[in-house]
Amino acid sequence: MAMRINKKESRLLNEAIEIWERDALIDQPTAEKLKQRIASYRNEFDAVAFYASIAAVSCALLAFGALVLDEKWIERLRKIFAFSEFVIGFIFGAVAVFLVWIAKRRIKKFPYAILANESFTILIALSAGVSVAYFTKSFNADYHYYGLSIFITACIYGVLGFYLNSRLLWTCMILALISSWATQTYAWSDDASQSYFLGMNYPLRMALFGAVMVAAAHFLQQWQATQKFYPLSWYSSWLFLLLSGLFLSASGNLSYDVWAAIKQGKLFVWAIAYTLLLIAVLIYAIKQKDETLRDMTIVFFLLNIYTRYFEYFWDRTNKGLFFALLALSFWLIGKKAEQLRKGAPPE
Repeated sequence: MAMRINKKESRLLNEAIEIWERDALIDQPTAEKLKQRIASYRNEFDAVAFYASIAAVSCALLAFGALVLDEKWIERLRKIFAFSEFVIGFIFGAVAVFLVWIAKRRIKKFPYAILANESFTILIALSAGVSVAYFTKSFNADYHYYGLSIFITACIYGVLGFYLNSRLLWTCMILALISSWATQTYAWSDDASQSYFLGMNYPLRMALFGAVMVAAAHFLQQWQATQKFYPLSWYSSWLFLLLSGLFLSASGNLSYDVWAAIKQGKLFVWAIAYTLLLIAVLIYAIKQKDETLRDMTIVFFLLNIYTRYFEYFWDRTNKGLFFALLALSFWLIGKKAEQLRKGAPPE
């Protein structure tokens, strides 16, 4: 009698059987018998739950934006009840606390409803963010303190994400930390155009912050309590670092006015440095058998190559030939990826 499981489980079992067969743990007839015993079905409820959660989050963002972020609505409320900005911040803070209490009860009562519970936390993130924003406005703080208020918001997201075991809130924390660094370094910029902070332009200081994030994510694996957030922090940090590095390789440590006035050939050193970084990360990923980081690095290798083409050869190459080579390269990558996924020998 065949075992009926969903498509994801069926794929995992078939891949495991192929690995066992390739490693000579089982012979081919046994592998075929095992595969015949697997009957997959499509779990429609998983898809419905996923798309319903996406719709719920989207509608919540739209509703929150229409009702709460509408300054006229807030000002009307303040005039009717004579609320100060501090009181508005306190109200939204209380709402956030109340939502945290509800979320904790939901997690205990419905531990299996992971998507629904995660979707609910978006309301907590929005309420907490508005609360901190109005508290900041109540102190008549100028832009020099905006980065600090975003950093406080990030800390709140981190604590709540840990308390509720919410990856969505943890993601909000990561995004808030990046925004805080970008905003605060702008306020601390040491030149008239506010392009440089400690002699670094935006791409360079973002790349530096990405390196700090990677180092911090690495330490999350050392503690049992934070290991559950390690994959999310690790790969999002690498994504931010590699993306910042790509922009840095194209701009160098130059302001926009200077960059626009020079030839891209003068930034060749930055392109070489970024390529060496990609090689080092790729070697590290292969040694650590980190397939996700390896694949991410390969994608950025391609982006690096195409960026260099646009910088140096766009005006000198036939556009049809370029896009034909582009299509061929993506086809070869897809073909190789499929072979690696199925464990098939290269042709």
